[in-house]
Amino acid sequence: MNEYKITYTMGSQTYTTQRVERTEASVRKAFCKAHKDAEIPVEITGIEFLRDDACATKQQERDTLAAIRKMVEELGPQSYLATAFDGCFEDAESNIENDFADNMKARWLHADAQLNAANGTIEELRERLSESEKDYEAAHAAAHAISDQKDAEIAALRERVLTPDDLTDAIQLVTEKRLALDAEVKNAAERIVEAAAEPESAAFQNAVKDHRAAKSSLDYYTALLERLVKARGE
Repeated sequence: MNEYKITYTMGSQTYTTQRVERTEASVRKAFCKAHKDAEIPVEITGIEFLRDDACATKQQERDTLAAIRKMVEELGPQSYLATAFDGCFEDAESNIENDFADNMKARWLHADAQLNAANGTIEELRERLSESEKDYEAAHAAAHAISDQKDAEIAALRERVLTPDDLTDAIQLVTEKRLALDAEVKNAAERIVEAAAEPESAAFQNAVKDHRAAKSSLDYYTALLERLVKARGE
């Protein structure tokens, strides 16, 4: 739209104002219409062009929209233009009244971009699923191989029978271990007694910790020895 500077007289006074119209003729017509009922005679003395990138007023946009809508309606509801403009008039009205800049093309482009992004995500997920399936198949095969190996080892152990000499050697080893643990238990007990006056000291606490560990191991090897002796039939 073009912006014009209008110089006019009202009685003996000279004034200026600015208006936005399509042409100099239309700005002259609009100005005269606005002042036709003025009590004091108004006369335009000059019109100066200012710029061609001015924004139209909301009323000018409303009037233009009404004119376009009327022309399209006159072509009939089945016309190509009516089909193309379906929904556009409502967008235009909303833009004018709410200072929006919405349009069907922008919405379509946005929806298309979202669809492309969604398709890309779907393709990426498909690739990940395919890789996961391959990883699962590999892990499944490895698990079967390990299971088969363990089954073979268990079968081999089941086939192996301990001889009396094996049991005697085992009893001897466990007995020696028990003797060493018994000595550790006694040593830790002596240290506990020595540091009993200072129960918060590191020496006392370490002695208690060592005593518990040695006693637990001693109980385990004592039970193991009993089972070995029983297995030998004594």
